[in-house]
Amino acid sequence: MTMRAPTRNTAGRQAGLTLVELMVAMTISLVVLLALVNVYVNIARANDEMAKSNGLIDVGRSAVQLLQNDLVHAGYWAGFVPQFDDLTFEQIPADVPTSIPDACLAFASWTGEYRNNLLGIPVQSSDALPTGAGCVSFPAHRAGTDVILVRHVETCVPGALNCDADIAGRLYMQTGRCAAEKNAGAVTGATSHSIDLDGDASDVDGAYAGVTLRIVSGTGMGQLRSIRTYAGSTRTAMFDTAWDIIPDSTSVYGFEYALSTSAFPLHRRDCEGTGTPTSLPITGGALADKRRMISNLYYIADLPHPDGSGAVPTLMRSEFDLAGGVNVQRTPSRLLDGVEALRVELGIDDTGKSGLAVDYSEAVEWEDATTKMRPTNRGDGAPDRFKRCTTADPCSADELMNVVAVKLYVLVRSRDPSPGYTDSKVYCLGEFAPDGSCPTESTIAAANDRFKRHVFATSMRLNNVSGRRETPEP
Repeated sequence: MTMRAPTRNTAGRQAGLTLVELMVAMTISLVVLLALVNVYVNIARANDEMAKSNGLIDVGRSAVQLLQNDLVHAGYWAGFVPQFDDLTFEQIPADVPTSIPDACLAFASWTGEYRNNLLGIPVQSSDALPTGAGCVSFPAHRAGTDVILVRHVETCVPGALNCDADIAGRLYMQTGRCAAEKNAGAVTGATSHSIDLDGDASDVDGAYAGVTLRIVSGTGMGQLRSIRTYAGSTRTAMFDTAWDIIPDSTSVYGFEYALSTSAFPLHRRDCEGTGTPTSLPITGGALADKRRMISNLYYIADLPHPDGSGAVPTLMRSEFDLAGGVNVQRTPSRLLDGVEALRVELGIDDTGKSGLAVDYSEAVEWEDATTKMRPTNRGDGAPDRFKRCTTADPCSADELMNVVAVKLYVLVRSRDPSPGYTDSKVYCLGEFAPDGSCPTESTIAAANDRFKRHVFATSMRLNNVSGRRETPEP
């Protein structure tokens, strides 16, 4: 019998991939994977650029809003109005600023004249940092950018709302509303640098130290002096500045405001609880609120990048506050990275509605003394011109005391560079000319680097100054 070899059924056998098929499949997979990776990289890059653009916009808006929120309060002195800016004051003003106050002068060195200058000039600007003897060490100022200083008192009282708690030794301002303190009493004696208050004044040493006193009527009427020291036993107020005209027994004095670190003796309007006080000392009623003195200095500095790579332009702020027990402009703090340039133009009100120049060397004059609607030698609250204060063309005290508006131009760049991008744009930080061109002094040349940039601009009115000068139209 013949034997047969066994046969296999290959009909259902699984067939493997050939090498060619495997290579084709791998190639297709790699192409798909490469496409997915490319899509992912493009999306990630787009998101990164979008984040940079959003960050740039956020920084620009924050910088403008920060400056606006401070400037809107410039010149707010809790109800006190300088004589030269008070249309109801009928004498020649005695507190016209005579010079630009040193931004860095420590409070211990403030004279009465300095206080007049400080309250009369709430906004200062320049293209250089202050260099007074009391200035702290400022991080290097970025060349070609402006510096702006804003002064006012806080709109809230210590411990209320967002205000810090009352801190001993800090500088506060208190404005009295009490009639008895506005027309306090007769001068009983005087020297070139002092007066003796009447017998109803406080007998406590230092009770009026830091209070500004005004001669309300009689000899020397209108003069303002800040009390340096006060001796309660003799009721003698000493001043750092001599009287222009020494008061005598015909003179009546009153208290205007306190700018002090310790003495805050002034009262509210209803100072005896009756609403009709007639003399000192005040025996009842609440003390007037005190508010912290604010002096904020803003400028641009180049600081190290947070990750240590290079430098980044940064908006800085130096605040006036206690430092080592002394009230001074403190070491600046870092606010916003990426603010590359700041330009400031001040709106100056040096012409009134009548078209005549502002003149504080005489009492306010009116076109019609019966209606008192149009002063002829005072401003009207509207800017007549705008000026950028620079080292080459500085603003004078006469100009700064009449600032009623501010224009801000802020150039912001992204904090990190954008690969493949070149910024070849020329930026204009100022008003365009009628023909659409940018004045040379306002031009920022193309950087030709990889950072994205944008200009943010705004203009604003200084309500606390301009509002005092407005009169109704006849």
